[in-house]
Amino acid sequence: MMLTRKRWLAPPAAVLAASALMAGCSSSGGSAAGDGGHFDVTAGVLHAFTGQNSFFGLNASAACNAAAQQINASGGIVGHKLQCPTFDTKGDPADAVPVTNRMLVSTSHLVMVMGPDGNDIPSVLPLLEKAKVPEMNTVGDPRFDTQTSPDFWRLTPSDSTQAPALAYYTFQKGFTKVAEIFTSDLSAQTTTGPFKASFTKLGGAIVKALTISPDQSSYQTEVSQVLASHPQAIVGEMDSQTAATFLSELRQQNGAMIPFVVTQRATQGDWAPAVGPAIGNANLAKYVTAIAPALHAQGAGYDAFSAAMTATKANPFAAHNAFVAATYDGILAFALAMDMAKSTDPSIWTKDIAKITAPSSGATVVGTYAQGVAALKAGKTIQFVGASGPMVFNRYNTADRPYAVWT
Repeated sequence: MMLTRKRWLAPPAAVLAASALMAGCSSSGGSAAGDGGHFDVTAGVLHAFTGQNSFFGLNASAACNAAAQQINASGGIVGHKLQCPTFDTKGDPADAVPVTNRMLVSTSHLVMVMGPDGNDIPSVLPLLEKAKVPEMNTVGDPRFDTQTSPDFWRLTPSDSTQAPALAYYTFQKGFTKVAEIFTSDLSAQTTTGPFKASFTKLGGAIVKALTISPDQSSYQTEVSQVLASHPQAIVGEMDSQTAATFLSELRQQNGAMIPFVVTQRATQGDWAPAVGPAIGNANLAKYVTAIAPALHAQGAGYDAFSAAMTATKANPFAAHNAFVAATYDGILAFALAMDMAKSTDPSIWTKDIAKITAPSSGATVVGTYAQGVAALKAGKTIQFVGASGPMVFNRYNTADRPYAVWT
């Protein structure tokens, strides 16, 4: 059973205002303006492909392959075909460092990096920054809300805006007394503090707050504690295995489900297939609601994305995933910035990324890579609006996007 977009979440502005290779290494990086010769350029997919966060890698790889299919069918980036090798960090900061170093040293013409994820980024980002490799991610950690690197680009909103969206939706649904449950991993913990602050400011009460270790064989004790607090709903974030175990035991102890308002984690491809069988698909549909970035599943950009996902034999669920669509759009935006600069040298083209996606007077709106290349060759100013809708970056290189309610 897939989680599907239900409706836009449009909270007041006060609640969601924030959402209105080493440079000298010859084996990586691009060529100077007016690239010559025939060579492939590389987008390194640096993510966890194993463990509980493997969905990060699978999402980014699917997005990169789909984007490469569109780019290569249109002649490549400045005439160079794009390839998408993967590098598995295993979701472990210690493993991520040598994998990143290997990617930087051994990868030819590395022009961009997808990743890493929230657990790995503290250890890996300094290496990418030193190498001056442009990288795009969907990390929600609020510590990057005011970053200033020209090479860091966040394609989805910060957890500092997702948390108020969770709080607003929960409170507006009439759930004023909730239990808050987040797993202990970093990607979940960046939401819990902002959620508490937003929910209590609205007038809600958190009757029980728990941090649980992911992927345990049982949560009977924690479930008992939650039920003893008599919440109207549960709010939080759990990976698929944790949620399947916790929610099935909650249903058994309580005799019925309790509404669960969850973060974007529930929109990932592994979540519903694991949780649905554990609690029943009818219960999943009735009691589980996710708050996640919106997906504009319409228009030329989305149609091209959907066709590329089919052509590359991607998991069909990924074509309905806002994070996959955003990453796909990010790759095309980077590619169009290179085409605009007529160079694959990051020191030349990164300044054009924001120009490619920003609205401007007289700009030609394009939804596909082919349309963008044609417009640029005709000397036009463009605004790229892809599968995930407008991707307008703020001064900290974060794309501010609206949230939607998914069921």
